[in-house]
Amino acid sequence: MSKGVNENWFLSGVDHGWIELYEQEALRFLESEFGPLSDVEKLCAVFTSLFLKAGHTALPLQKSPAEWASLMDIGDEFIRNLPDSPIQQVDLEESKIIGGSNEITPIVLEDGMLAFRKNRTREAHILQRVRSQIGLSPANDFISKSKKLLSDFFSNSNEQPDWQKVAVAMSLIKPFLIISGGPGTGKTTTVARILALHQQLHQNSLRIALAAPTGKAAGRMGEALQNELKNLGLSEQELEKYPKKAQTVHRLLSGTESRGLLPPVEKKVLQYDLIIIDEASMIDLNLMYRLLRHLTDSTKLILLGDKDQLASVEAGSVFADLCQKNENGFSSETINTLRELGLQGEFPLREQSVLDDSAVYLTKSYRFDEKSGISTLAGLVKEGIAKADYLTEITEKFGDIEHKAFQFSADQIKSITDSLIHQVQLAATISNPEELISHWKKSAWLTVLRHGLTGSNRLNQLIEERIGTRRAVEMENEWYHGRPVIITQNDYNLGVFNGDLGVSVRDESGRLWVYIETGSQLKRIDPKRVPNVNPAFFLTVHKSQGSEFDRVNLLLPQKDTPILTRELIYTAVTRARKQFTLFGEMELLETGIRRKTERYTGLQQMMVRNG
Repeated sequence: MSKGVNENWFLSGVDHGWIELYEQEALRFLESEFGPLSDVEKLCAVFTSLFLKAGHTALPLQKSPAEWASLMDIGDEFIRNLPDSPIQQVDLEESKIIGGSNEITPIVLEDGMLAFRKNRTREAHILQRVRSQIGLSPANDFISKSKKLLSDFFSNSNEQPDWQKVAVAMSLIKPFLIISGGPGTGKTTTVARILALHQQLHQNSLRIALAAPTGKAAGRMGEALQNELKNLGLSEQELEKYPKKAQTVHRLLSGTESRGLLPPVEKKVLQYDLIIIDEASMIDLNLMYRLLRHLTDSTKLILLGDKDQLASVEAGSVFADLCQKNENGFSSETINTLRELGLQGEFPLREQSVLDDSAVYLTKSYRFDEKSGISTLAGLVKEGIAKADYLTEITEKFGDIEHKAFQFSADQIKSITDSLIHQVQLAATISNPEELISHWKKSAWLTVLRHGLTGSNRLNQLIEERIGTRRAVEMENEWYHGRPVIITQNDYNLGVFNGDLGVSVRDESGRLWVYIETGSQLKRIDPKRVPNVNPAFFLTVHKSQGSEFDRVNLLLPQKDTPILTRELIYTAVTRARKQFTLFGEMELLETGIRRKTERYTGLQQMMVRNG
């Protein structure tokens, strides 16, 4: 390393709060178990932990400690205390806490990455599990039955290949399948046809589970699929054979994992023939590991999501890691089977890994046409095309996207809060809970940050202070009729989940209730029973994931931040159905589009190594 470790880096980090209590206690434990640690070992242990908190499951050794700190958005004054060239593997050969995959050390060094052994083990298990589920061939009688059903569900399309039909066909021949597609590409329609086709092939005897990582996503999945199944012309009797609701992955796994001193006598598994998981890009490493370890060998698993959206809030980016190929393409064996199933069109031939051969990308959007600015902008963002002048030209060309300069001045903030207070006053004239929910879904204000002066927490606090100061509505403590709220923590007793949106309603007797929209249901709850709730005038882009609004207003921060990435901007743009407005500097948007979210994970490296 060109610059040695400044012995004050650790004390300075503790004093200024970027080395938190968890890291301090972890080092104390390691030294109690392994003896005094060198500064290099301390650096590696601290930053492996900090990276994990930031969503990475691995720490890249090709980057220097100064670069690590920069990626964690630690101030320049602290970065100066850290080495500006990478730590060499030779520096770790005598380490007591860092070793290879076959050694018994708390931190693993493999593929030029450091990772806590538990996470490395879980990533290896995930890869081994999905690879073991790939490559079965259907019997001839199965082919003939499937070919007829496929032709019944899909009329001859002018678009060839029809990727929705390909995805349904792939679900027949692959025991593990990934389906990725952006908003409006027909994921729900595809899944409905998968369900109907599989049930008919098995005389309606399949045991099926539908799930999603959040309650909000599970509710939307269940409701949307019921509507799509009805559109397929299934009778009421046939519909009884399908799950009516989706559940959270956590709820799906409840009962499979034992708690207590003694291990279970036998491993509990999920007794389903087919499991379909929606919004799979939001599933973190730990949750995916738990799901896969409780599957039977015969369970077919389909992961549904959008590889270009934001990754999970917690550590890992399993779905994106599994979507390694850039575009559709299949092995000759898979193409031949698709042909036997009656599919037409020119399928890209690509000899590739068996895992890549089990992924299908839905590429055609049915929500937006070629005249849509939202679709055009989303496509530019996804491809990383970012020139401020070109982006400005796009906003001038299309009527459904708009740009407004914004610097968070007092007048600009007042303009937004005045508008929102007006919306609160309009809400006071609406008594029906469903209409109130729809009222707030017409427009959403999204922020990049949660904390700080430009974050959603501060802006929500500001708007509620002004509502109270102006006495715009009658308030009881913090509650008032028409107040939009968002649940911040799962509550299985109440049946509400993190990310569910709701609204406060005063009934005819004058009593206030909060109605929470969870899936297709509205649950009426006493506000005193809902402690984990925040105002929802402003939402972070992360919190908006899985929701859609007629109009989306994206507030860029005053200055650049590592959180502002291509995936975050893409997610914000695609929340809008009819109108998207950018508030902020176009140059900052350009910077964000150029910054691709980089999750350092061992799974990604394992897949590269194993092919």
